[in-house]
Amino acid sequence: MEKKLIKAVLPEILELEEVDFGQFSPPYPKLLRAFWESGGRGLREFQKFSEESVGKKAVGQLLISLLQYLLILHRRFNEYSVVKPAVKVFITLKGWLNENGFERDWERLLSSFIGYLVTMVPAIAEKEDCESANAYLTVIRDLTEEASKRFDSDYYDELLQGVEESLKELREKCGISAPERKRC
Repeated sequence: MEKKLIKAVLPEILELEEVDFGQFSPPYPKLLRAFWESGGRGLREFQKFSEESVGKKAVGQLLISLLQYLLILHRRFNEYSVVKPAVKVFITLKGWLNENGFERDWERLLSSFIGYLVTMVPAIAEKEDCESANAYLTVIRDLTEEASKRFDSDYYDELLQGVEESLKELREKCGISAPERKRC
């Protein structure tokens, strides 16, 4: 049941179809069910729906809860089907939190969870085709670079170095040239 409720909010993340939501206990289950029963679809519609009843903060809480669930499935059960949705939910959270005035929450989320995304890098490099792996690793590298710049800690610098090495190896293996990066 939770799968169809979550897919109503995030229909663009097709990979959620592969996730087992049997143990997921989302916040605001009545809100989710009411949204699904209303025929609403998409994050923007869900936000509007949420604002009318419990407030927009419910959207962020749902997304964070979903991310945590996906990360637990990967971490504890080595479940690969959650890797791509976890990266996509992480990016969705970044956008949603920053667009809605929750920049401090984004900082906390980035500092707390970027390491989990980095642990997914070897599996992505191994299981995905070259083009997809390059795209996902590039996104994870960019997020890790953001953490490294934002937080003064060797931990994030080491994470970044590891992701950059993995990305370089992948590109060499696949014959992909690194795009020229513009510095601001």
